[in-house]
Amino acid sequence: MSQLEHGPNLGGISCPALDGLPGASRLEELSERQRCYLRLVLQLKTSKEIAAATGTSPRAVDKQLLKANSLLGASTRFQSAQMLAAFEQGVEPLPGATALPIPAADFRLSRPWPTAEAAVNMLPWKQVAAWIVIVSIATPAGLTTAGMAYLTVLFLLGHRPY
Repeated sequence: MSQLEHGPNLGGISCPALDGLPGASRLEELSERQRCYLRLVLQLKTSKEIAAATGTSPRAVDKQLLKANSLLGASTRFQSAQMLAAFEQGVEPLPGATALPIPAADFRLSRPWPTAEAAVNMLPWKQVAAWIVIVSIATPAGLTTAGMAYLTVLFLLGHRPY
């Protein structure tokens, strides 16, 4: 049994701040195999890669990670791995959030006309709004530029508009 399984002892350094925390007691209940798998998850390894590295099957890896998630009350294996890493570094766990963070929106502006990839273009409302703004700005600017070019050519040719 390792020192970490006896109590909150991080690398030979006692961490009394983690005593009594419900997260700390649950983290201490993790098996050494689960800890090993979670450390590899933190390195962004897949179940197949973890199985190959540890000599087990991907299914056994998934089962152990599911048990760890259940034990820690985490919704994802990466969240469990982050909790373990924070515990091993001596960081006190924070109370759980009520909602998962929302990833940053990827707002790429699609073309408003049909393409080879999308024969029928179904743009989301944000892209429709963006195209409306672009067209409403570009059209007057383009017409103004074209009108100025036309008048310049007329003046150069010696014609005067009446």
